Amino acid sequence: MADKNSYKVAVASTDGKNIDVHYGKADKFFIYQIDDEAGFDFIEVRNTKPACFGGGHLVAEMERSTSQFTDCRYVVAARIGSGAAASLAAKGISGMELPETIDDALIKVQKYNQIQGLFG
Repeated sequence: MADKNSYKVAVASTDGKNIDVHYGKADKFFIYQIDDEAGFDFIEVRNTKPACFGGGHLVAEMERSTSQFTDCRYVVAARIGSGAAASLAAKGISGMELPETIDDALIKVQKYNQIQGLFG
């Protein structure tokens, strides 16, 4: 069984400091490891092919895109459309819209995960 207190988060960002891009338009995600007891650490930048083109997406492209994050518990972006949210959820990944600094968002994700742990 996976440790509920240690998990990965993928963050859509253009600069590595702010969550400033729509999930489907992001060409890279910053991957962090969070430990609810110890905090978070940057792991890697994951380059991706954007799933959305001109306001729409193909189901196969969205499936390919969300499959890149099966090792993550959460994906955070400035915006996440309903198609992407559904595709992530089908893989057991929670999508979150938190258009703010990465540090502030990761603290919120950590607190959210801790609260979820009280009920699971």
